[in-house]
Amino acid sequence: MTRRGRSGIEPPVSTPPPCPDTPPAREVRIRPAAAPDAAALTLLIAALNRAEENPSLATADALLRDLLGQAIVIVAEAGGGALVGYATGHPTYETGHAEKGVYVGDLFVVPDHRRQGIARAMLAAMARAGHAQGARHLWLTARDTNAAAHAFYRRLGSRGERVMAFAVVQQDFLNLAAEFPR
Repeated sequence: MTRRGRSGIEPPVSTPPPCPDTPPAREVRIRPAAAPDAAALTLLIAALNRAEENPSLATADALLRDLLGQAIVIVAEAGGGALVGYATGHPTYETGHAEKGVYVGDLFVVPDHRRQGIARAMLAAMARAGHAQGARHLWLTARDTNAAAHAFYRRLGSRGERVMAFAVVQQDFLNLAAEFPR
């Protein structure tokens, strides 16, 4: 991960600045997800997975078992209580910089609430939660064709890196896990 400033010197790590006083537009509240959000989260997850042409097997029970309480999950709640966005964060460690971080697995805002500062507010909440746990960076990924996400991440101050991701899944994962230890 490349994190050096323009001078080539590591920027100092300090306490994050206070939250800005301006909330996202349309009275959207950013907060940690809770167990009662599980059913609504499955709908948002399904929407993201449809948009990315991925399967969507998440159920409320699976989220309660595997995600909520296990990871940092931030939601955007519109007036009336409807969830209009979510972000998931998972612990990571960057050995090159010897620091904890948060890998942002999902970041999604429903289309009619985009470009209102909601994604940025969710990432700010994610960064605060991670910072409270000792993290010093967010690790963000996007598909190589998602230019809007790339531009958004750059506006946050991040720098892109050429990385190719691989996933060992389903039967291949089980086969690998079943290999005899050496």
